[in-house]
Amino acid sequence: MDIHCGYPLIMDTSIRRKILVILLVAQGLLTAVCVTALVTYIDQQRTNVFDSEIQRRVSLLLPMVQVDDADSTRLRFTPRQEPLSSDDFFDIRGLKGEIVGTSSHSVTIVHRTAGADAKGFTLNVYGRPYRARFFQAIPVFIDRDEEGKVDIPGPKINVLYAISATTFNATTRRINVIAVLGSLFWITLSCLIAWYSVTTGMMPLGELAAQASKITERKWSFSLSPQMQRVSELRPLVGALEALVTRLGTAFERERTFFSDAAHELKTIVAIQKSSLQVTLQGTENVTKYRNGLERVSEDIDRLNVLVHRMLSLASIESSDHSNAEVSIALEETILAACDQLRPVATAHQITLDLQLATPCLVASEQYFLQTLWGTLIENAIRYSFPNSSIAVATVLQKGFCTVSVTDHGVGIAPEYLPHLFERFYRADPSRARDSGGFGLGLAIAKAIVDRHQGGIEIKSEQGKGTTVLVTLPCVDERSVARQLIGVQQ
Repeated sequence: MDIHCGYPLIMDTSIRRKILVILLVAQGLLTAVCVTALVTYIDQQRTNVFDSEIQRRVSLLLPMVQVDDADSTRLRFTPRQEPLSSDDFFDIRGLKGEIVGTSSHSVTIVHRTAGADAKGFTLNVYGRPYRARFFQAIPVFIDRDEEGKVDIPGPKINVLYAISATTFNATTRRINVIAVLGSLFWITLSCLIAWYSVTTGMMPLGELAAQASKITERKWSFSLSPQMQRVSELRPLVGALEALVTRLGTAFERERTFFSDAAHELKTIVAIQKSSLQVTLQGTENVTKYRNGLERVSEDIDRLNVLVHRMLSLASIESSDHSNAEVSIALEETILAACDQLRPVATAHQITLDLQLATPCLVASEQYFLQTLWGTLIENAIRYSFPNSSIAVATVLQKGFCTVSVTDHGVGIAPEYLPHLFERFYRADPSRARDSGGFGLGLAIAKAIVDRHQGGIEIKSEQGKGTTVLVTLPCVDERSVARQLIGVQQ
């Protein structure tokens, strides 16, 4: 029993076979048309030559017909065999059907065909093929010498003349056989040339498949020979595959690094918890020491909970569909919601939030994603700002894009750390990670949210003066939103 695992049965197809079949059919049709036209043309020309030869022999036959000296209305036939072939048939008659002269061996047979078409035609005599022509109303001239030689037209005759076509037909058959054999040879040669050309032309595809099969989870390299790269038809495919392999390799490496770093973070937290419990269980401490040990374990569990929550949030953002359940929401409302949520934290750090919101802007998104984005950026700004300073959150609307800037006045970031800030689990100051409660996932989550909205994010910082994060998101046209709402209401 055949099992296809739910997939439809697909017949194998061959590009090479399709190309060869198309070329064979096209070449066969073209060859047949050309050979037929050529054979027809040659046969027509040879027939014309044959008919011209009949006409020439008739012109030799006419001088043998003369007007009777005694009666100018009567004709006599004086045969002369020298200029004519003994195999020829002819029949000479007057306009009233009286016989003037015939070939000795064909009177009866030729006479039967005397009413045939005036053009050339074929007939069989004793099993032999002949081609004949019928000439009507040919005048017989009378010679008179009075004041000079003058040809006076006399009675008219009808002439039927036939020439053996055995040699003609044999030659025609040879021409046809040569044409057929030549066409078969040409078609065979064309097939061989086409097969070689197609096979040679598809060799780069084999190399492409061989290189693609060498890609593994540990080796993300896709290198092709210079000959392969020079094939212009495959250049777009090669470029797309190289870009795909690069993206997959980067994503795979990023996921592997993510799991490695996540395992390291989880292992660190679990090790700290285990160490705290071991210290607490050793000796005979009092209730206060036990409580302190359990509080440390509780703090580590909270950090573990935050880590797992952020890891799940990052995975959810990266795997979610961009077009799924998104609506046009006001950007400034998400900023106000994030600021209201973090204002108590800012007050505890003696930091004020300064909002400078411009013209309202609509963004195709979900409330949760944008609020998480602003909350992450503002929380980082609060964490690294100096006390008694302010954090400015401003928006600028320009050319269909809204740029949101979050500026703090804090310790700043060293230039060598800036290119790595959006990497997962990356922390510019690892020694302060436990004190600040950070895991290096906040900016990675922010970058994932911005990428999901097809926007851009940039960080500018100066040590000792502060940091500015710029986020640019595409806006939604209000008129299109209005049309969508009208369509929904209708």
